[in-house]
Amino acid sequence: MMDSKATPSNPQYAWAEYLHCMEGASDIDLPVSKPSVASPIWGIILCLALTVLSMWMAQLKVWPFMIHGHATFEPVMVAIILGMIAGNLLPLTKQFQPGIKFSVKKLLPLGIIFLGARLDFKQIINLGAVGVAMSCGEVILALVLMFILTKWLKLSGKLGTLLGIGTAICGGTAIVAAAPVIEAEESDVVFGVATVTLLGLVAMFLLPVLGHAMAMSDKAFGIWAGLAIHQLPQVVAAGFDYSQVAGGQATVVKLARICLLAPIVFIVGFIYARNKSKSHQTVSNKKINYWSMFPKFVLGFLALAFLRTQGWLPDLTVHFPQQVTTTGATDKIYSTPAIAQACSGFCIVMSMAGVGLETKFKAMKQTGLKPFMAATISALIIAVVILAVIKALAIS
Repeated sequence: MMDSKATPSNPQYAWAEYLHCMEGASDIDLPVSKPSVASPIWGIILCLALTVLSMWMAQLKVWPFMIHGHATFEPVMVAIILGMIAGNLLPLTKQFQPGIKFSVKKLLPLGIIFLGARLDFKQIINLGAVGVAMSCGEVILALVLMFILTKWLKLSGKLGTLLGIGTAICGGTAIVAAAPVIEAEESDVVFGVATVTLLGLVAMFLLPVLGHAMAMSDKAFGIWAGLAIHQLPQVVAAGFDYSQVAGGQATVVKLARICLLAPIVFIVGFIYARNKSKSHQTVSNKKINYWSMFPKFVLGFLALAFLRTQGWLPDLTVHFPQQVTTTGATDKIYSTPAIAQACSGFCIVMSMAGVGLETKFKAMKQTGLKPFMAATISALIIAVVILAVIKALAIS
């Protein structure tokens, strides 16, 4: 059980402070710091500045942003890199934290909701059928692999469970959600979150490079990224860095994985409680609100996608006085899906800047060698198996 005497300000929990609100689990009792009463304005301004700078840099026609006439970086990836540099080199005070956390926790879900306005619901269903089936298979594979690796490397059972769930579902979010139901130790939570976050960062940068090297289609890469990368921000960054289409499809597949969080945590908690009762130990009576683990923004995403499919999203006509126009036209029609796509892109890039600012290199030192080895082996096997399945199904 997590020590109730643990101080909320303990820097160990810096990894988990914003992760648990990304994909649900917002009401779980986590050992994180209390919300600051400071104004979020300075952190928002910082993220906004990094967003504008990243969008400008991504359009530069010089190396390394342009190679052989092709743009090499999307704004989402530039924003994360700039955020990581600023977050680790600049002496940012605590007054920036509320705004940074707002950019991550609020703008990313909002950006995904807007993303639904540009997707055809039929495509989501078609991709979702494959994505859900592969997600379920990936969850089973990840848990089995981690069970084997836990025995082989002689890790604690609870740490192995957390690493398995984190690899299978959604990284640090799944770990901090599952920790209370198996009464995990503080050190297990810290090692688990640090490990899967570090691996996710590596995959976020590496997979788009490998995808281009293998000439993967947008759909194939979207499925691969959505299943092989751990956390939602990392999936979004890698997907949209590959292409707009890949980013949308990676997000859909990732959302299918996220929706498995609550049932998997319930099953793990049930098994743990049953095994503990058999050993005549006292089982914690702590109740978990499983509905809180469901990411509510998924409903908004699906609702806009449904409206887009039915053609119920209206175009907007703006009337200008004739004297303010140079062409004589007084009406301009704006497509609602196009507006939503622009809003989605901006929110996602700004949230990625916040993710970069929240990524502290010093915290990576908390990763243990054996947990990192186990998670790395598991992640590599899963990525290769998923890629093999994509090739076998001839997804293009």
